[in-house]
Amino acid sequence: MKILITSGGTFEKIDSVRKITNMASGRLGALIADEFAKCGESSPQIFYVCGESAIKPTASGVDIIEISSVKDLLYELTVLFEKHKFDAVIHAMAVSDYTVQKVIQPDGTGYESSEITSENLRENKISSELDELIIVMKKTPKIIRMIKTVQPDTVLVGFKLLSGVTDDELRLAGYNLLVKNNCDFVLANDLTQIEGANHRGLLIAPDSNYTSFSTKQEIACGIVSSVLKSIQN
Repeated sequence: MKILITSGGTFEKIDSVRKITNMASGRLGALIADEFAKCGESSPQIFYVCGESAIKPTASGVDIIEISSVKDLLYELTVLFEKHKFDAVIHAMAVSDYTVQKVIQPDGTGYESSEITSENLRENKISSELDELIIVMKKTPKIIRMIKTVQPDTVLVGFKLLSGVTDDELRLAGYNLLVKNNCDFVLANDLTQIEGANHRGLLIAPDSNYTSFSTKQEIACGIVSSVLKSIQN
């Protein structure tokens, strides 16, 4: 059995020392990996693709692949999908919705983000003396949309995060994500109900029924249990 988990957040370069990121810690993804690793003799081969600063699983034998940007993530997933057939993909990573396209300074000069390479990193450090800076951003590709296209038989778990919504709104948004991306499950959660180990989440199934959890550990156990049942069926 092979399991792929994405976790943590991505980083998008502004210049050689500055990045745009999000607050995703990767804690839930790490717990899910550790829970899969508890399957005893039938423990699956686990691939953990994560942001540079993401929390890592404590279980031994997990293949950890660190990435930075959405571009890096897409590349690593493409390589993994070419080499392996995954029984399940748990796409818990908080992928940046936008990446830097262009940086423009007050005098009108600037550069495309694609121009920042390992050879000219020092040349593209923006001065801290500037009073203004324009950063033009563009949409990143939706990684979750390509997963079932590449591996249609995998059990896919997606994640939906909203903030300050009702349960009905949360469930509907999670179910819409499930349908749109052909997921087998979606974990829908509200940012206002996440604090430390406490983490309320709704694990939504294709029939729109859901199971409610109140901690990260409960969520991890619930996702692993549901995924294993789907694989066995």
